Amino acid sequence: MERRNITIREEQDKWIRENHINLSSLVRECIDNRMESGLAD
Repeated sequence: MERRNITIREEQDKWIRENHINLSSLVRECIDNRMESGLAD
């Protein structure tokens, strides 16, 4: 598995922490959805 760094805004960080979101899972799911739909941007 490849590791990458991303930058998020402070309010995004707060929301992620408050909602106990696994950021890695969220990003992987978003990428998978875009790959399936053929969206590149």
